[in-house]
Amino acid sequence: MASLSQKNAYLWRKLGVPVGGFFELTPRCTLDCKMCYVHLTREQMGERKELTTEQWLRIVDEAVEMGLIRALLTGGECLLHEGFWEIYERLRQKGVLVAVNTNGLLLTDETVERFRRNPPADIRITLYGSDDAGYERCTGHPVFTRVLENIKKLMAAGLYPKLSVTVSRHNRDQFPEILRLAKGLGLRMTYDMELMEAQEGTGRRSEDYALTSEEIVEEMRRLLERGGGKPEPVPPLDWQPRRLPDDPACRGLTCGAGTSDYVIHWDGRMGACFSVDTDVFVQEVGFAAAWEAARALAADFPMPVECRDCPMRPICTNCVLLRRDPADPGHCNPEICRRTLLKYQAGLSGLARHAIRQPGAEPEPADPFCAAE
Repeated sequence: MASLSQKNAYLWRKLGVPVGGFFELTPRCTLDCKMCYVHLTREQMGERKELTTEQWLRIVDEAVEMGLIRALLTGGECLLHEGFWEIYERLRQKGVLVAVNTNGLLLTDETVERFRRNPPADIRITLYGSDDAGYERCTGHPVFTRVLENIKKLMAAGLYPKLSVTVSRHNRDQFPEILRLAKGLGLRMTYDMELMEAQEGTGRRSEDYALTSEEIVEEMRRLLERGGGKPEPVPPLDWQPRRLPDDPACRGLTCGAGTSDYVIHWDGRMGACFSVDTDVFVQEVGFAAAWEAARALAADFPMPVECRDCPMRPICTNCVLLRRDPADPGHCNPEICRRTLLKYQAGLSGLARHAIRQPGAEPEPADPFCAAE
């Protein structure tokens, strides 16, 4: 049975209500992570300018009028933006649920106290290593000790952040210790191993930082075993990905991107998500017109035709940007198909809990209130 939140998500997407905003305040950061998809230096930013505080405040007001309920302030390091507190407090005054992404370095006593007095819905801190040496290898700065002190500072103030780790070639060896650290602190922890391509202009390439499919499967196996689990036996599945004919009708994002959620980048570009961007700038056309451009882009976005009737779909990644072939967006990415099959064959997919059908079988009835794609 669908939950109330799932039903709301379905209705928001069906009606095109922009309830979720991701506000990328700045591409600047206090770290230089080797796998960051967005971080730019001043030189890399060139002549492009960050939105001013006044522009952001105007966007917030317009977004709330259009239906904004929840917002994520992110970057780069969003606390670097000169107007962070004005933007944050305007959102809070408007009744918006606000989450803050930060690397934790700028959580001074004053910052923590301001958050304590006016707490966000969530504070999310990414950990890049489990000691100073690991941090330096991954981010260019040996600041693990400072970040850990700031996390404990938040906790002492009654603010319990959610920790996350982006698992890359540069910190894979410290992944187990990072998980143990989070468990020892009693904090929530999420991780991501399937990394996106860095944006143009950053000078970073996924082949330099992303794990291979075999490495991802191996880390998943170790993660399962560390938790006391073991790979589950799975029945043989006679399936190999096959290329289907082009289908121009196979279009339209079915996740929240461009249907209920959006991104506003640091320079004002509206995106359906962080990697699906329009060429429209909110400060030039206004929020309503920019949102319509994002909706149109999402509705016409080419989807991989092979995914439509794929028996592995329930255990594949939800992100269409990973699933689609970069060279041929109307088709699936062969490497992601191979990765999903590897997970299944290793007994790591949880397939027994899914109604996976053999190719050619009648599909199960779709749940109209499914919140995720």
